[in-house]
Amino acid sequence: MLYHLFQTKEGLGPIFIRLGLAICIFPHGAQKALGWFEGSGFYTAMDYFTSTLGAPYFLGVLAIGFEFIGTVFLVFGFLTRLSALGIAITLTVAGFTHQEYGFFMNWFGDKGGEGFEYHILAVSAALSLFFRGAGSFSFDKKLGEWIV
Repeated sequence: MLYHLFQTKEGLGPIFIRLGLAICIFPHGAQKALGWFEGSGFYTAMDYFTSTLGAPYFLGVLAIGFEFIGTVFLVFGFLTRLSALGIAITLTVAGFTHQEYGFFMNWFGDKGGEGFEYHILAVSAALSLFFRGAGSFSFDKKLGEWIV
C-alpha cells in the first residue's frame, strides 16, 4: 500500500499542475493558518468553519492543513496523492459555499462574492495529481523507486 502512495508516472506535466495549484491555493491556506495575505488567521477561520458552516473542528483543521501544508508538499512532490485528495475535497466543499454567487468570477464586484468556476479548475487539477501522481522531479518518484 505504501508503494501506491508514492507511485508516479514519468512526465513533466504534473510538475506544472503541482506548482500552479500550489501557487493558487497556498495564499488561501496562509490566510487561514497564519493571517498572511490580509487573512483573518487560524481562530477566525476555525470559527467560520465550526460556527457558520457547522463543520467539526477536526475537519476545519484538516482543510487549513491541506491548503497550507499540503500545497508546500505539492511544490516538492511529497505525499502528492494525499495532498491532492485533501485539496480536492476541501475545494469541492468550498465550491458549494459559493453556489449562491453563480458560476463566474465576480469581475465587476457586484455579486457580493465569487462564483465557483475557480473551484472546478482547482479540483480538476488536484484530481489529475491524485490519479497520475507527482511525475518526474518529485520526492514521491524517488521514494517510490526506493520502496520497490
